[in-house]
Amino acid sequence: MKNFLELLDTKFTLEITVNGNTTTVALNQLLTFDADDHVTVDEIEILPHWRHLTNDHKLIIQEPFYNWYHRISGQGWLLVPT
Repeated sequence: MKNFLELLDTKFTLEITVNGNTTTVALNQLLTFDADDHVTVDEIEILPHWRHLTNDHKLIIQEPFYNWYHRISGQGWLLVPT
C-alpha cells in the first residue's frame, strides 16, 4: 500500500513490455500493437486480454493510455482538467 507522499509521485512515462522487451514512452504517445503480441503497459495486461478491440490485426490507442483504459475497462469516470 502506498503512503500519501508516494501517491503524489506522478510520472509522465509509460513502461511498455512487448513480448518481453521493455521500453519507456511518453504518457500521451500514440500506441500501436500487433494483435499477436503479448503487451503490458505499467504492468496492466493489454494483449491478449483486449484482442477483440483490434482492427486489421492492430490495436491502436489514439488517446492518452489511461483515458483509453478507463473507458474500455468500464472503471467509471476519469476526471479531465479543463
